[in-house]
Amino acid sequence: MVVKEMIPKNNEIRFEISTKCNYSCIICARDKLRRKKEVMPTEKFTFYLEKILNESDQYDTLTFSGFGESLLDKDFIEKVRLTGRFGLKTLLLTNASLLSLELFEELENIGLESIRVSFYGVTSESYNKVHGIKGTCFKKVKGDLTKMCKMGRRTKILMTYNVVDGINNDDLEEWIAYWEPLTDLVEVWRPHNWVYGRNYRQIQSEQIKTCSRPWNTPLQVQVDGTINMCCFDFNGDLLLGDLNSQSLKEIFDSEMFRKIVRCHTTGNYEGSNLICKNCDQRNADKSNVLIYSSKFDIKDRINRVSTTYSKLV
Repeated sequence: MVVKEMIPKNNEIRFEISTKCNYSCIICARDKLRRKKEVMPTEKFTFYLEKILNESDQYDTLTFSGFGESLLDKDFIEKVRLTGRFGLKTLLLTNASLLSLELFEELENIGLESIRVSFYGVTSESYNKVHGIKGTCFKKVKGDLTKMCKMGRRTKILMTYNVVDGINNDDLEEWIAYWEPLTDLVEVWRPHNWVYGRNYRQIQSEQIKTCSRPWNTPLQVQVDGTINMCCFDFNGDLLLGDLNSQSLKEIFDSEMFRKIVRCHTTGNYEGSNLICKNCDQRNADKSNVLIYSSKFDIKDRINRVSTTYSKLV
């Protein structure tokens, strides 16, 4: 068993099973993605998951997230089944464009805990502009999600909205009024930067030493089995190691992880070449990043992770 102090204290594993996506959202940095666009084979998923759970008993939740759309994986159902067999609570982040009513019912039947949907408009025009798509899928996606919400269901449906000034900012109140009565949670955010990938938030002159992720982050498993420090690091610049050839102990004993911890402990990033130096997650003032949450106090919510809502301390 690994000495737990070496691994960030969190109960969640995040699996990026796809770097492919059928949307090109303007708030996403897909145009700057250097990593291969691929889907994680089921046998690799099983290998990585077994390896992690055999080495550490701190994890009880698995989230399908990352820099792609998980529902593009033809074996997604099988991966959810496998996750359940390991006794893990299972969460999904998705744009829901491929989430049919039949698929939703199947996912609920095999125990999917929650689905968090990115849905950024109240008209086809604003939706298409923010999500970077063409066509008429808005009406179908909205209609199917509405039917799912009205089902007698156990699977929670969480709706997320990102405000892009000049495109969908005027839709905000209408969006909240429609989805809040139907769903388990609605939240409205201002887009983050993806470090150098986007520039929605200004890097403030006053920054805190750390975002706390080196101590509290979920375990980030990328599509190729490498372990990344942070979900905002879409290109793997903070690569810690590789599950294909290393144990968790070796990965969190790596010089990269130790360097990250040193910088986040001292607040000194000069000469480190870490992307953390210019990351908006270290801004001291985060008072305007979350506009609305139907369940959480805003000051409390911004200090929690986006999936399990565990605290970043």
